[in-house]
Amino acid sequence: MKTMINNWRPRCRALCTLFLVIAALWTMVRSGRAQLYVGQYSANTVGEYDTTTGAPINASLITGLSAPTALTLSANDLFVANSGSGTVGEYNAATGAAINASLITGLIDPEGLALSGNNLFVVNISGPIGTVGEYNATTGAAINASLITGLNGPVGLALSGNNLFVAESSRAGRALLTADWFLAD
Repeated sequence: MKTMINNWRPRCRALCTLFLVIAALWTMVRSGRAQLYVGQYSANTVGEYDTTTGAPINASLITGLSAPTALTLSANDLFVANSGSGTVGEYNAATGAAINASLITGLIDPEGLALSGNNLFVVNISGPIGTVGEYNATTGAAINASLITGLNGPVGLALSGNNLFVAESSRAGRALLTADWFLAD
């Protein structure tokens, strides 16, 4: 007499468990709240805040910085421009742990950051004149450290598609101007 073993029941349990895990993860992502990261120049920290209430989640997420002036985020990687040390560092956005605190070095005064894919754009100023450089966001290697030159007091960056917007400040009057630069693919 042969005994037949039914393997359907254990497979069904495993499959149901898999679907429950996927559903739970999907629900967590959909119901999760966005966080706001704030660089505090004089405190040399980056804090994390709830975007709905403004309540601190971790007001000292990243400490020991040197005059953080700009932030940009990609998934779980938070890039921080440190004006005082002339560096751009990469940190874990959830824990604040340094991934590479000196990802990009040798900058004079990094002021603005923007990220497109694996390209990290950095405003670097020397006195009133500044440049925008393009760097590899994984290795920190310069792709074109002088992508845009001759700017008068650049203070910030924003990206939309292949357009890079640069905010320039007259410093004396604090009037902001924007320039639209096309980034070639």
